[in-house]
Amino acid sequence: MFEKGLLLGMYAVSPLHPGSGSEISVIDLPVQREKHTGFPVVWGQSLKGALRHAYEKRRGKDKAVVIFGPDTGNASEHAGAISVGDAKVLLFPVRSARGVFAYITSPLVLKRFLEDLSLAGLQPGNVSIPEGTTVHTWSVVTIKRGNGHHVVLEDLRMKARTADLSGIAGEIAKVAPISKEDLLKRLVIVPDDVFSAFVRVGTEVVARVRINPETGTVEEGALWYEEFIPRDTVMYAVIAVSKPRKEHAELKDASSVVEELRSFIEEVTYLQVGGDETVGKGFVRLLVRG
Repeated sequence: MFEKGLLLGMYAVSPLHPGSGSEISVIDLPVQREKHTGFPVVWGQSLKGALRHAYEKRRGKDKAVVIFGPDTGNASEHAGAISVGDAKVLLFPVRSARGVFAYITSPLVLKRFLEDLSLAGLQPGNVSIPEGTTVHTWSVVTIKRGNGHHVVLEDLRMKARTADLSGIAGEIAKVAPISKEDLLKRLVIVPDDVFSAFVRVGTEVVARVRINPETGTVEEGALWYEEFIPRDTVMYAVIAVSKPRKEHAELKDASSVVEELRSFIEEVTYLQVGGDETVGKGFVRLLVRG
């Protein structure tokens, strides 16, 4: 049983490709998704591996074995002190008729977020989650049409209403490098089915080719399509921390592991997650809460 928890926030500063493997479909290399919702995720094992790789490069293997566990070949020796959950989408960027783009979320996503805060032992404030299409003010993402205000996202126009979203924005701003004020200007809560549609069809799909280095031409059968989670997406993951199973002079209990992880994340700031690192993909900015 874990004793403490952290919430790891991830802000995409370049498109992400947490690959789920090749498929026989329109998209050859899709991103990882939840089976029942279709929401993009970064599987916990992928995220844990990326964190471990970055940690070992900066702080060596001595503490890494205690925190993350032994290498795969010696996995039976003892478990690591942390369990890393899947990174879930919290805010998804969508083109807006005003203000360039909006951060969209939904009641289901926000309810999950608040539940995960509680799971990590972090008590959220008194936050109410409105239903329907909601904005904080008639800000940069709304347009006036007739006797009402509307939000236009991609080619979808929805009548909007206002509500006080400062509590929600305050909780999100603690795990994303966006000020509460800036977030309130772009934050739109849309119905769950609308959010689901956007995260299914609103990802980036890029055609890639392989060039023959000798001829300088495209190799036969070397065209494929790859899917990316777009830049400016905000995701988060719960990290559960328990007492280390391996003795270490500095990492004696769950609290010391939490402090070590917080120190590392604040030091490293950025992390590469998923594939295509050599073409500048997969970089996220990290924030930690807890």
